[in-house]
Amino acid sequence: MHVGSIVCTTHIAVPKGARGIVQRILGDMAMVTWYAGVPGESKELNTEPFFLEDLIDTGESVLPAGAAIH
Repeated sequence: MHVGSIVCTTHIAVPKGARGIVQRILGDMAMVTWYAGVPGESKELNTEPFFLEDLIDTGESVLPAGAAIH
């Protein structure tokens, strides 16, 4: 898992079917921006910290804003 990873979770605080984008990783926690469905195609819900162990990496990722392209 890395910044830009698209994740999901079964955590009770997140609506079923929501997906998130990892914005930052600090130790064993990540700041995740959650979306009602597919990020960029559905409504943004909120940004919250989550333990990495509660996140499921979907194997997909997006290029974080401001990232350099080489």
